[in-house]
Amino acid sequence: MPVFAVVGSVLLAAAASSGHFASGQVVGEDGAPVAGAEVCAFDAAGLNLGCVHTDAKGYYRMENPQVPNLLVQASGFKAISVLAAPVNTPVVLRRAVGLRVTVVDAASGQPIPKGTVSFHLPSGRNIGSPVPFNRAGVKLSNMSMGETLIRASADGYDPGDPVVVDLKAGVENAVVVKLKKTLPKAPAKK
Repeated sequence: MPVFAVVGSVLLAAAASSGHFASGQVVGEDGAPVAGAEVCAFDAAGLNLGCVHTDAKGYYRMENPQVPNLLVQASGFKAISVLAAPVNTPVVLRRAVGLRVTVVDAASGQPIPKGTVSFHLPSGRNIGSPVPFNRAGVKLSNMSMGETLIRASADGYDPGDPVVVDLKAGVENAVVVKLKKTLPKAPAKK
């Protein structure tokens, strides 16, 4: 075996036993510890490589995370990515906001069977990808607080203007989007 292979193996073994770990404390916006938050490592394909949970004081420790970033998530909070290293300042989770969007025919008030809903910041920037809705609408539980523009689209309907909603934490925000049927095009004159 070449000398550099032996030295490389020794260095890798030393690095593995050196105790590389990720640690920190997870708190809410009020500074209170978030017990039971999940801290997970995912590979590039999205495969879960393992998770740890925060203790009663919001602290976590993950040995040899194998990835550069970890996902911190807890029920009722927006997930956040953190470095897979010791973190000296608390990781602050922000409250998630619930939103129910129902899309109806503007003339009849009846639910539209399917389509998509997209979300935008007031600047016009998209928030994520469009999500499908059905007759019951769509319910999202991981939105951010603040002003959001909602636009729906469905086959046979004009998209119309976006609906503006100011999302607030602690309540399920509900929005009804009304779409008008697309008018048939007039036949071309000869």
